[in-house]
Parts: sequence; structure tokens; C-alpha cells
Amino acid sequence: MNQLNRIAIIGGGITGLAAAYYAKEAGAHVTLIEAQDRLGGKIKTIYRDGFTLETGPDGYMARKPTLTSLITDLGLADQLVRSRTGTSYIYVRKQLRQMPAGSVMGIPTKFWPMVKTDLFTWRGKLRAGFDLVIPRVYAGEDISLDRFFRTRLGSEVVDTMIEPLLSGIYNGTLEDMSIESTFPQFITIEQKTRSLILGMKALTPPVQAGVKPSETGKFLSIEQGLGALVEALRPSIDRLMLKTLVQSVRPHEVTFADGTVEQFDGIILATSPQALGPLLGFPEAERLSSLKCTSSMTVLAAFDESDVDALDGTGYVIAKSEGNALTACSWMHKKWPHLAPKRKALLRMYIGSEHVPSLLHEEDDQIANFALSELRRIQKVGTPLFTKVERHIQTMPQYEVGHKQDVRAFEEALLKWDGVEACGAILHGVGLPDCVDSAKRAVDHLHLRQAVTV
Repeated sequence: MNQLNRIAIIGGGITGLAAAYYAKEAGAHVTLIEAQDRLGGKIKTIYRDGFTLETGPDGYMARKPTLTSLITDLGLADQLVRSRTGTSYIYVRKQLRQMPAGSVMGIPTKFWPMVKTDLFTWRGKLRAGFDLVIPRVYAGEDISLDRFFRTRLGSEVVDTMIEPLLSGIYNGTLEDMSIESTFPQFITIEQKTRSLILGMKALTPPVQAGVKPSETGKFLSIEQGLGALVEALRPSIDRLMLKTLVQSVRPHEVTFADGTVEQFDGIILATSPQALGPLLGFPEAERLSSLKCTSSMTVLAAFDESDVDALDGTGYVIAKSEGNALTACSWMHKKWPHLAPKRKALLRMYIGSEHVPSLLHEEDDQIANFALSELRRIQKVGTPLFTKVERHIQTMPQYEVGHKQDVRAFEEALLKWDGVEACGAILHGVGLPDCVDSAKRAVDHLHLRQAVTV
């Protein structure tokens, strides 16, 4: 990147930090501009009384390699840890019930576990079986996850298992979520095999006789906490501007809120979706900024292990039909044993998005007590050693029906802006590896576009 000597990156979350790393590796002088007083965005690790508290993401999908490669390049490979696993539960009809063996993302792939489970009624089981015979639902035009799964598997399977599992990933509702932008692999499966059940079954490797199921899960994290990743990326920044607001961006030009203007060889936008429209000013950017984003709230509670119900597994999701304000509870000390001292327990409660607006401005103690009261409707816990409340306000972009087309229009419009690229969760995925992939693409595109003009 010899011609891109000075790069400005706007946004200091994982996307901006990864972009800084890749730009620095390519030889650029990196200026990173962040409106807040800290780096990391949603990633935030707190250490207290021997506990490691992940108040944002706690890990990432191991099957997506870019982030693991980045962690390895940063010299943190020996810090990588894999999640533990165990029985999965869903709280429905006032009881924690085991998820049927062989279920993959809520899709049943084995016959007898589905027949024997008490998770569904016989009517619900028979309706799910229609998936084997009904025609394809996706016909080349984007539809909601709700329409796709409800048509294929019926309402009971959707409401009891699929909705609690999938909607939590995007902190949204299946009625709004685009299948093309969230889970396009289900389209591919349906187009290839017509039946989701048969298609997912074909993708699931058989269990060999005499081989015990793995005790390790599908997620990776860092033993010191994901905050260590933020600190490892910090040296990639040559010039850090915290608590600094940007007013607008034009090709090779950044205008700050105080009226100061600076020139750069390249500019990478790694901001929140809401900032794209005001910064860029063209309609396609304003469209992305106007898209729905949701807020979320989590409560971490530390206990003596003897004060928490001892169950196998790493936690459970909660069906909406139960009327509980929580959507899920993770037993973090079982999922990630490094997060809690021995003989201690760490629970993480997720408050449903519909309850968040009324709680956002309450005191932390009130929110924690509310979450614990909802938790105690499901399982027995004693008095916590301490609690930690975290608010994520308007941070989760919703990939609603038509999202893919909005992103394509934005990226085509941005091509006309020399030296400006964009990346982040609003575009092609909200997970940490997706954000890192997006950052790497933005740096690569900036380099290629510059090479063409030189």
C-alpha cells in the first residue's frame, strides 16, 4: 500500500481496530478516530474478585477462520480457549426441557429423539414432519425467517425452539428478519434437497459407535478475555483520537465537528449504522442509517457455586409463550470455566428487547433485582456476590427483508467515492469474525482501487 501512506479509520470497535491492523500491516500510517472515550465497541472485559466478566460478546464461531488467524498473528494463539458443552435446554410450559438430540439450529435431524421429546405436542411433531413432503418455500425473492420456517415446520416448532434460538443472535424477531441476509444456508439446503430435515441430516456427520460426544463446543475465546484482543490491536494505531466527533466525510477528506479539515490517502468508515447517513450524505447511506437497530441489556451475577442449581449444560433459552422478561440465561462458569474461580458460578441473563426501553434509565440495582426475580421463576439461585448490568443502546442492526438489496445499493454508490470504504456489522454479518472479514475487505479494496488509479 505504498500510495496509501495516511489512512483514517472512523470507529474504534472490533471492525475499526481490525482495519487498523490490516492497514498498518500494508504499510500505512493509521489515524483512528473514535467518538467514545474507549476502544473496543461492544467488546468490554472487566476483572473483579477473580472473575472475568465479558459484558459484550464472550466468544465467536470457531468455523469462521479470519478472526482466529488474526489472533494467531497477534501472538495470542496460546490464549485461545474453546467453549464447553453439555445438555441444551429450552424453558417451555413452566419447565426446563432438553432439546432433542440431533437438533441443529432448531432443525430436527433425527427421527426418534423428535418422537420421544416432551418439548412438542404430538400435533406439533406431526406438523413438523410435513417438511418432508411440502414444496420449496423460497422462490427467488427475499422473505422473512418466520414465513420460511413456519411454512416448512409449523408454528409449534418455530415458537418453541427455532424462534428462541435464532432471534437471540440478532436481538430481533423472526417476522422482520431476512432469510437472504441472516441464514442464506437454509435457502441453499432447501434448493438442493427441498426438505430442511433431510438436508440438515445430510450435513450432520454420523456419530461413530463407541465415541463419546465432544465436550468442547463450537465457540472460541481468549483466556484473558476478549479485551486482550483490543489491547493487542492498539499498537496498530499511530495516532489515536478518542472523544472526537466527525462531521462529514468526502473523498480523501474528513471534516471534524470543530470545523477542522484533514486530508488522507484513504478513509475507512467503521462506524455505527446511524452515522453513515450524516457522514456521507447520499441517499443510499441515509437509507442504511434509517434501518432498525435494537437495544439489549444483560445482567451478570456471580454466586457461590453451591447457591446455584447444579444442572448439566451451559444454559437455556426461554420461549416467548412463557411470558418471562428474560430470553436466555447462560451458565458462563460452565460454558467458559476460565471466567470464574473454582467453586464459584457466573450467570448471564439476557433481558428481552421489548422490556429494554422501560428499563434503560433505571438504576443498575433495580435492573439486576428485576432480572433475578425473573430468573427465580425458572431456577433456584441464592443471593449473588455481586451483579453487573450492561446496556447496549441501538447497537444491533436488524437485517430485515430486503436488507441485501439496501447494502448492494449502498456499496455501488460508495464506489463513486474515491478513497472511501465502509465496513462493519450493518453490511454482511454481525458476528466478530464477520466484522473482521469486513475490515479486511475494506482495506484490500482501498488498496486495489488506489493501484488502479496510480
